Amino acid sequence: MRGCHVLTQVALLSRLGLGLVDDLLLLQKEVRFSLTPESTWGCEERCVPAVWVVSAGRSGSTTVLEMLNQIPGYDIMGENQNMWAPLLRLFQKRQIASKNYRQNAEDMTYRHSLQRNMSELLCAYQLRVLGELNPSNARAIGFKEIRWDFEGDLRDLELLMEVFPCSVALLSYRRDLEAEWESRLSSIGEFPEENLRIATAAMLRFHARQPAKRSFLMPLEEFSVDLFNQMLHFLGENCTFNEVLHDNSGSGGSTFGAFSCG
Repeated sequence: MRGCHVLTQVALLSRLGLGLVDDLLLLQKEVRFSLTPESTWGCEERCVPAVWVVSAGRSGSTTVLEMLNQIPGYDIMGENQNMWAPLLRLFQKRQIASKNYRQNAEDMTYRHSLQRNMSELLCAYQLRVLGELNPSNARAIGFKEIRWDFEGDLRDLELLMEVFPCSVALLSYRRDLEAEWESRLSSIGEFPEENLRIATAAMLRFHARQPAKRSFLMPLEEFSVDLFNQMLHFLGENCTFNEVLHDNSGSGGSTFGAFSCG
């Protein structure tokens, strides 16, 4: 009813011809705001179980990926050509454009909504990620990635976890940064060691500001059956690993007998 009342006010001012252009504009904006529907989730099921394996590289993240995929019903991809970064840039670009519009809305003659439906937007980003991954009939999806915005303090990961509110992050890092740098050097060539320091610090800060149920630290130096069973407990899985499959060690470990659920 509030919207109808304001509409009546607008009509009266128009008929009286008072020339109160500014008042009319303000009233019109109030009408549009009052008629804006409340945000509701457009996705049928927004709580999609997802796992993000976060790493700067050469810290055991591929092993984490392969161990995850031993869990029945898990379909964790990676890497994905830095798929999330361009989606994040689009989100940020639209945020800036929307903010600029609202700041100058009184001087603009064209029509825009006074506010964006964030629930629909987050749903759209979730569907875009799912479309990129195109998972099988999995009960948990996700991906491993080493190309994160570590210098931006992993705000990109924070948004991804907002898009997927039931997701968790496994932070794969290495305490021995010199060993990690040497491994990167032998693998891809020249690489600034400082980048690894920035990445590791960003992951530790991210973990510190997240609820305990949303992120799990996985330092390479602690890779063991016990650590991966702790990971299973963190994920809520009633299963047990019997060995660690070191994917990049050249051991060619077999998955047979490495896993049991009960």
